[in-house]
Amino acid sequence: MMSYETLDAIADSYIPGLLMLFMANVLAALYKSWPHYKSVVPCIRFFSGTLLFSYGLMFIDNAILLWPRFDLDYSTHTAVALSLVFTLCVSFPSGWKFFAISMLAYAALMLYQRYHSVSDIVSTSAIISVFSFALFKVLFKKRQRKVLIPNNIS
Repeated sequence: MMSYETLDAIADSYIPGLLMLFMANVLAALYKSWPHYKSVVPCIRFFSGTLLFSYGLMFIDNAILLWPRFDLDYSTHTAVALSLVFTLCVSFPSGWKFFAISMLAYAALMLYQRYHSVSDIVSTSAIISVFSFALFKVLFKKRQRKVLIPNNIS
């Protein structure tokens, strides 16, 4: 079995790894679409919005101690990782299963390392997920209609 320190290093590399994958995707998309860079903007807005919400909740929780009122701990690790996973799912829709499994593995590692409890992870995930879904609907609403409704059907 791997040592606590080794598993800690793996856990610490998960979010930076996701971020590097996202940044590489943005750079590749910008390169491929230049000068029509506006196609990348909704994805960047989605990532920025979910990340700001994740850290905003952390600041709110620190100020008013919302999670501790329920004997819980807001999991910034979960919130930021989930923000990146959702963004990568938007960027790579065909890879959503891989990203979902990686997030579940990360959650299992956080539990094993005793960073957070199941309740901490689930409560944080629920709020981040609801916000992310709503933001997705706002940012990608027009694009979805174009895809879902063919031109010949009114």
